[in-house]
Amino acid sequence: MQHLGRSAIGRLLLPARRLCYPSQPLSEPIEGFSAVLSQSSQPQSAVRVRQTAETKVTRLENGLRVASQEGFGQYSTVGVFIDAGPRYEVKYTSGISHFLQKLAFNSTSKFESKEQLLSELEQWGGVADCQKFRDLMMYSLSVFSSAVPKALEALGEVVWRPQLKEEEVEMERNGIRFELEELKNGPNAEPFMMELIHQAAYRGNTLGLPSICSEDAIDQVSAKQLRKYLASHYLPSRMVLTGVNVDHDSFVGLAKEHFVVPEPSWACAGVEPGPIDESIAQYTSGIVSVPRIGPPVVGPNPLPDLVHVAMALESSSFLDPDFFPLAVLNSLMGGGGSFSAGGPGKGMYTQLYLNVLNRHHWVYSMLAQNHAYVDSGIFVLLGSTHPSNAKKLTEVMCQQFYEMTFAPKESDLQRAKKQLQSAMMMNLESRLIVFEDIGRQFLGQNMKYTPREICEKIDAVTGKDLERVGQRMMESNPSMAALGDLKHLPTLSDVMAAFNNKGHFPTSSGKLFSFR
Repeated sequence: MQHLGRSAIGRLLLPARRLCYPSQPLSEPIEGFSAVLSQSSQPQSAVRVRQTAETKVTRLENGLRVASQEGFGQYSTVGVFIDAGPRYEVKYTSGISHFLQKLAFNSTSKFESKEQLLSELEQWGGVADCQKFRDLMMYSLSVFSSAVPKALEALGEVVWRPQLKEEEVEMERNGIRFELEELKNGPNAEPFMMELIHQAAYRGNTLGLPSICSEDAIDQVSAKQLRKYLASHYLPSRMVLTGVNVDHDSFVGLAKEHFVVPEPSWACAGVEPGPIDESIAQYTSGIVSVPRIGPPVVGPNPLPDLVHVAMALESSSFLDPDFFPLAVLNSLMGGGGSFSAGGPGKGMYTQLYLNVLNRHHWVYSMLAQNHAYVDSGIFVLLGSTHPSNAKKLTEVMCQQFYEMTFAPKESDLQRAKKQLQSAMMMNLESRLIVFEDIGRQFLGQNMKYTPREICEKIDAVTGKDLERVGQRMMESNPSMAALGDLKHLPTLSDVMAAFNNKGHFPTSSGKLFSFR
């Protein structure tokens, strides 16, 4: 066993000696303490700022932005964020981005097959990922730091020079069919519900365009359409090349080598780019419902028979000053599953736990989510219950939106702000989260807030701010989405009437007797 007596921890663990110190109240400053601080040549804040990793950005001659941040450890993450995604598919067959996500890290001009590419990545400890979001595409590679040059070469091949062979496209059709079936009938309904509520809120435009390829469109997507989309949207001026735990100057040099000099595969094939849809998102309101009789079957034990209901109001874009009050409101509302309602540290003080899950035993789950984009956003409540309680659940959700128009208690507000700051700082301990934060901020607003700046903006939020954004949301018409047995689901007109009646349906007594 290591001897602890000479270490700081060891000294704390040893029995205390009988030493005599002058008695001094803790309310009084310690003598000589301020004098020691004054000897420092720089203030403490300057020292802390210098210890924070700096994000550097360089714009190349072809318009590509290269952003990086130094880090620590033996692993680095590099990737590309592209201003593309489902919101730009209005002139294409819906599902283009879904296919591109599935086809990522397949054959390129250098790598003849997916197997050859992945085998190469394994030698560098590589972990490859491609994700589609409504407003962007993200390609990433995490490798040993010594293999960053190899990773940039592979990344340039994957993004810039994919082959998109017919046999690869055909193979992914079956994969998307399986994924679609799993999404509709799987036990986790949240991803599918978020898809439906966006379609209801932005009917037929931009953020409401399907991000999941529909069953009807799977056979319509072709390699030719994919190349046309790439030629139109995968432009250097619409990209941010991002790296974490890399040297910026070396990273810029590698970017020039692999993203400037070589031509993309679609340019070599003579594919002409088409126009880009620059439409601004139009919040329309609406309802989308998908009937499903009976619970999904997973294994020998049946899952609970639930109806899932999502309700949304228009909030704000992430460029709007109200974005930070809405983020605090999201933290304040919180929510989750009923099985976590009683455990400490699980959000038991958020409003959806206190006012919904702890009061209405028949509510299986309820949570709040704020989705913000460059030109719009929606604030969503997602709940689930037994189908017989669908109307009661919908009324409870209307009441919660109505309660958002009032300022919360100061103690609840301060707790929500600290929880939000704590969650953000904890997330930023992850290299992958830092990577995504850099790429998203530079792609969306061409600059990056530091963690300190974000914390200051959160601290500045007041109860009046939350009251104001709540009232702002209530000026929009509600949107709804539902999945399950919809026999007892109220109409959108009923919901609008409840919003005009303090969150209660006109025929309701205003009381829901539900005791745990």
